[in-house]
Amino acid sequence: MDTEIKIISKRSMLLFFGFFSVFSGYAVGNRLLICFGFGMLWLLFFTWHAAHNFFRDFSAQRHHYKRTFENQELRIRILLQTESRIPLYMLEVIDIFPAGDMYRIKTLVSDRLDNRSAVELEYFTICTRRRGVYVLGPIRLVCSDPLGIHKKKIELPVLTDLLIYPQAPDLKLFEVLGEGTLSQVGMETVFRPGHSEEFTGLREYRRGDNPRRIHWRSSARHNKLLVKEFREDVVTEVTFFLDMHRLSLSGIGDITSVEYIIKAAAAIARVAIEKSHLVQVFILSKKIDHIPLGGGYSHLITLLDRFTFLRPRGERTFEQDLIEYIPHLKPGSTVVLIAGSTNIHVQELAPILRQLMDKRIKLSVVLVDDRSFLKVYKDQECQWKESLPIRKLGELLIREGCGLFILVKGDDVAAKLQQQVSWQTTGK
Repeated sequence: MDTEIKIISKRSMLLFFGFFSVFSGYAVGNRLLICFGFGMLWLLFFTWHAAHNFFRDFSAQRHHYKRTFENQELRIRILLQTESRIPLYMLEVIDIFPAGDMYRIKTLVSDRLDNRSAVELEYFTICTRRRGVYVLGPIRLVCSDPLGIHKKKIELPVLTDLLIYPQAPDLKLFEVLGEGTLSQVGMETVFRPGHSEEFTGLREYRRGDNPRRIHWRSSARHNKLLVKEFREDVVTEVTFFLDMHRLSLSGIGDITSVEYIIKAAAAIARVAIEKSHLVQVFILSKKIDHIPLGGGYSHLITLLDRFTFLRPRGERTFEQDLIEYIPHLKPGSTVVLIAGSTNIHVQELAPILRQLMDKRIKLSVVLVDDRSFLKVYKDQECQWKESLPIRKLGELLIREGCGLFILVKGDDVAAKLQQQVSWQTTGK
């Protein structure tokens, strides 16, 4: 960048009095006045030349974690280094941070930067923007000479990416997955008779048992066939279905029904993985996206990566996409449905829920009350009129055997997901 130009400044005053002194000295024949004028002009030129070379061979680097969560504090370090021989005084550093409320973060380097010296700056800021990818930078530098005559600005193209995950709050009291679909589900592993190497006991022979597992000595003693049982480590499966159709979006800015859907999915997926369940996700949108079964911290990162880029698209209904995947669900597993309340059609959903119940699948439904947000599309008006009130819808879902959670605009997602709606609550 060019040096800053102002009509009234130290530089303009020096320029004026320098030329005035030179011409006045020539006019009256005063050598001292002429020397004084040339001195001011020389000082002006010298400081200009120094300012022009302030940021020659100057470099900067920005270091921070590449991933963080919404509303989480982020630590950022900036390393400045110069190879110039000209010392820098009172260097002002402006970092561009679009992921927070403070778009420009200013820092002042009070120490002098000499030849081949470096300085490291550090600041902390809150990522107040919602999920997504943000580009931090560039870095702007402002410096002036010791007399403050010339000021130089420069912009360094130091750009780094920051991926902000949807907030995944800790659900300490979330008991739905803890109860599970088999005995003791929710512990790190579930022990039941199986085919591992650890012997657990004997039981009476049943048709279909492997004859190799018959314990002949005990069978002879009890006059009936007994087979050996072994411990089997079982990890249950949790399948999520997320409503990402176009009409599921209501609200504007950072406060939308889709953000509540994603936050609920992230929170429940986190607790499921912490309880050692295997998790898979079906994102029902214009094109159905499937995140395969997985577990552990690395799989949670994979889920959050995909959740970060979700956008509502597609014109199909929630039930039209859901019914296609019912045959692929494992009997005895757990299914979590997360959708906008006005995009649920009970007459179409009820038969699907009964099919899931027939497969001994445990059902939990998280409803986001669309009506508590602003309408976005014109055709939402008709959909909202035709859909059931959320309390009536909740009653029908509970009758079908679903665990129900309801989220309304302004709710604390973590708190609401730890308060399963009861029949008495929906009947009020």
